Amino acid sequence: MALTPKEPESEVGRKARRVYLQFAQRVIGESTLDYPTLYQRFAQNDWAAIKLDDAVAEAVLRAGFSPKSAVGVLHQGPYLQFQVHHRKTPLAPMSQYVRSTVLTAMQKVGSRVQGQGPSVQRRPDLELE
Repeated sequence: MALTPKEPESEVGRKARRVYLQFAQRVIGESTLDYPTLYQRFAQNDWAAIKLDDAVAEAVLRAGFSPKSAVGVLHQGPYLQFQVHHRKTPLAPMSQYVRSTVLTAMQKVGSRVQGQGPSVQRRPDLELE
């Protein structure tokens, strides 16, 4: 039986999912990858899904998204979606996982740009809200 992701209920959720997919495509190097295929590949492989979230969080922050928007994007990743909708894990601990992932990515991004001029510019046109 094929795993199918639950569709986001709001436009903000749909936009966050599109952004997650765009960055996942870049990280993985497959520009034609669609979300259902991404979900199939990563949802049940915790280690790979977490590593994908790490890479996507870092890429999203480097692209100029705010940490708050990065959290929203990661809420649409295959790992969180599978845990919440298939394994019935409560959303609160999964949201904490996402915030922690973004915080770690912020530290990585910050440590790599120190001494190299100004920090990453925030791009309001990329905000989810």
